[in-house]
Amino acid sequence: MRRSRILAAVGAFSTLVAVWGGGVTAPALADAAPVQAAVDDFYRAPDGFESTAPGTILRDRPVQLASYSALPFNAQAWQILYRTTDLAGAPMASVTTVILPAGTPPPGGRPLLSYQMATDSIDPGCAASVAMQPGSGLEAFTSQGQMTFVGQALQRGWAVSVPDHEGPAPRVGTPREPGYVVLDGIRAAEQFAPLGLSGAQTPVGLWGYSGGGLASAWAAQVQPTYAPELNVRGFALGSPSPDPAAVVHRLNGTPWAGLQTMVLASTREIFPDAGREIDARLTPEGRAALAAPADQCLASTIATNLFRDNTGYWTVPLTELLQVPAVAAAVEETKLGGTAPTAPVYLYSGVNDEIVPIATVDRLADTYCAGGTPLTYRRDETSLHATLIVTGAADALNWLGDRIDGVPSAPGCNTQTLTSTLQAPGAAETYVSSNLGTAEILMGRPIGPR
Repeated sequence: MRRSRILAAVGAFSTLVAVWGGGVTAPALADAAPVQAAVDDFYRAPDGFESTAPGTILRDRPVQLASYSALPFNAQAWQILYRTTDLAGAPMASVTTVILPAGTPPPGGRPLLSYQMATDSIDPGCAASVAMQPGSGLEAFTSQGQMTFVGQALQRGWAVSVPDHEGPAPRVGTPREPGYVVLDGIRAAEQFAPLGLSGAQTPVGLWGYSGGGLASAWAAQVQPTYAPELNVRGFALGSPSPDPAAVVHRLNGTPWAGLQTMVLASTREIFPDAGREIDARLTPEGRAALAAPADQCLASTIATNLFRDNTGYWTVPLTELLQVPAVAAAVEETKLGGTAPTAPVYLYSGVNDEIVPIATVDRLADTYCAGGTPLTYRRDETSLHATLIVTGAADALNWLGDRIDGVPSAPGCNTQTLTSTLQAPGAAETYVSSNLGTAEILMGRPIGPR
């Protein structure tokens, strides 16, 4: 236990150094001040795109990336606008950022990782495709920090797709739609010639944590029927919030109180009938609170609502609001587990996670097992929500590496409760080596296998 805590502290310290390193002049970006990143006309779907197939590339452009808005990220990258599908089944366009590692492809062809960032914002300017660019500002540092994991995948020689999985009008907690966006981003990446992939034969892994884990879980749920042709080797799902209502109930008055208003603000937009019921029970203070996230990234939403008591936002107790039939129906639709994935799943979450109740993740694991999903489930006793994203990454990455390399997952379900996922075989070594690799990335070295 002492060893795992020391290793976790080293990783957390390196992450904090990188975050606060935003004031350091980076060699790759020092010659000119970066242009402010933003959503522009590139994101607009062209006329007639509705007639194209899901995953069709509508336009693309090269893009420069940066760590933490102003530090180097030395890898070739492009943005792809592609056709996908919205919650109602109608055509929609979204963007993915695809990244090519340095070096030659491995003999068997280059695999692809789809990494879903935990953006958790309803402001389009907070999307991953914006946050990853120079000049995006530290407002989006929660997304920028996850470029560490993108870099670790590139250092394994994998191409990476980072989709804007919340869509062009971002909403947190939408059911099914994030899965369509993620899977069509993979289809687009496989068609994009500069990545040199093998089309639908490309070995694919998917990974995400928290909001990114939720998007990845929706992709796992809809993939067998929506994109069965993809060669998906496995899904790594970190703290994916299977039951949003259970999350909302426990956040009031906590450091994460802003997530409560964020989820309810999104619910109003996703489900109009539920939105009308919520609006009818908002106080003036509550109306202002639910409007605020529209121009905030996740960090601001959390920081401006620390330990806030939200009970004055509603004219009825929140429990009663969530039991209104239209609201209850909307909440029920956002729950994961309707269909068990067919590809192997690595699921990990904290026993003492202060945002996602472990009981809801346990139930999701039971659903997957009952549905025949080959499942590796790791329950971490030490980490909290904001630390497991760091400490849990090594074992998730190792598991994905085995699946992508063709090592079969054991059939059935394997559930373990560990003091830390860093206790898993090879995890501590990967944790140390990946943090050293992150230092190389921040120094501006080309990102690829060493």
